[in-house]
Amino acid sequence: MNKSKRATLAYGVVLTLALLTSCDNGQVGKKITGDTIPSTRPQVSQSRSNSAATKITDEQQFRIAFTAFQQAVKDNNEDEIRKIIHFPLQTAKQWTNDDLKTMEIDKSAGEVHNTEFKEYYPTIFHAAVRRLIPKAGEENLQEIDDKMDEDYYNTLRQGTDKDAKLYEVYEQYPEKNGSSEDFFAFVFARIGGEYRVVAYYAKWPIKG
Repeated sequence: MNKSKRATLAYGVVLTLALLTSCDNGQVGKKITGDTIPSTRPQVSQSRSNSAATKITDEQQFRIAFTAFQQAVKDNNEDEIRKIIHFPLQTAKQWTNDDLKTMEIDKSAGEVHNTEFKEYYPTIFHAAVRRLIPKAGEENLQEIDDKMDEDYYNTLRQGTDKDAKLYEVYEQYPEKNGSSEDFFAFVFARIGGEYRVVAYYAKWPIKG
């Protein structure tokens, strides 16, 4: 899938629940950097109740979970990482709608269950993951557009909280021999009110 077609995170978030104001120019999909003023968050009316003004957003919840995930990966802490994963974890190579037209996709073949996690942990959280995830920045974070009608993401949405957004952390890096690029991604979804990792995909499948 062409990553440039994905909707990137619409705005930067301050993880302080009391501050939710900025400007809105109606644009979606603009990359946010430390030097960019967020432009897509709606203006918060002064007449709103305190409870509405302090309601935590999907993006804030995702960033809280991702920060914890970064620390756990940095520490190579399998137990803490396990807490941020929703099992079964989908680890199949990412399929496209075009793939479904030309081949049969076994969507359950890549599922890693809780009881298997220890076995596949070194393969999922390999050296590049442990090196890159703790340093991941805005350029690596994407909100998956609700209008992106891809079966891969639609499958991941099954069982998630209603109307919850999906977020993806995508890393691309040169292979050791420098002749080609490698990549991996983690997809987060809100389940039971908390964001967790629901999928990992890479250049090659984990199972099979």
